[in-house]
Amino acid sequence: MGLHYTGAPVDRADALRKDDEQIDALWLRHSTLIVPLYRHNNFVDRENCNAVIKSRAELETLGIVHDTGTLLGVRDDVGLFAVDCDSDSAEQWMAAEPLGEFADLRTTGPLLPQDEAALLAYAKGVLYWQQNSRFCARCGGNNHLQHAGHAMHCEQCGKQVFPRTDPAVIMLVERVSANGERWCLLGRSPAWPEGVYSTLAGFVETGESLEEAVAREVHEEAGIVVSNARYLASQPWPFPQSIMLGFVATAETEEITIDENELAEARWFTDHEIATFGSWGEETSGPKLPRPDSIARFLIESWRTNNIGQ
Repeated sequence: MGLHYTGAPVDRADALRKDDEQIDALWLRHSTLIVPLYRHNNFVDRENCNAVIKSRAELETLGIVHDTGTLLGVRDDVGLFAVDCDSDSAEQWMAAEPLGEFADLRTTGPLLPQDEAALLAYAKGVLYWQQNSRFCARCGGNNHLQHAGHAMHCEQCGKQVFPRTDPAVIMLVERVSANGERWCLLGRSPAWPEGVYSTLAGFVETGESLEEAVAREVHEEAGIVVSNARYLASQPWPFPQSIMLGFVATAETEEITIDENELAEARWFTDHEIATFGSWGEETSGPKLPRPDSIARFLIESWRTNNIGQ
């Protein structure tokens, strides 16, 4: 079992994207599956905790028509396309699926099976990029979609761009005493629910390595010097277009000095203290762990159970 939003059950079929004739034929098949979005929201059945995806044959029966879509890939010889609904087609989808709703994946993602959450995250990410890349960053000309939705081409200067993902590091900082007592550094964002603590994180800057980003972010946010940053795992985070690169690092200093623009507070916690934490969304007093679908939660729980560390 991987991290949530990983493992989308689809062959992304890069070579197929460049063949317009095959893409057109695949789009028109009755078996082709459509993954709808509306205003950056995915269509889900919250009551039954599943994504709502329909074939072209089903949609034709319901009178729902989409002119084009973005190829997500192929699964068992069946094409999967994401479509960006207008208000009329969104209403048609909701009328056809009374339990369905277009909802923010931030709230519904943790409720979905991992493979469905991964597919919806993929669709959300690529359509977000399209909607925010309509004009050329070099000359301001109009961009046109190519490669089944996975490239933009400027009609004026010819510049070609592809979907972007912003790398961010997220790190579990640990401290171990001579007698083996263990602490990890967790912080609280001012915007989070009361009591929620998480690992520190930040975007990678131009011209720095991932390990350098880990050290810089921890020092900037909490005043702690770290060493020995070790990569553990990664997680797509399409909110809106990031990938979280998970590390564990060793603290060389102990005194915390927070950047109040980034953190409301930061503290050292033992593994025994973390075992008593509640969870994000619980209406209880006391410290809480971050949301269960996050790599932050994975890092903290893995460290607490001694599956990562020195």
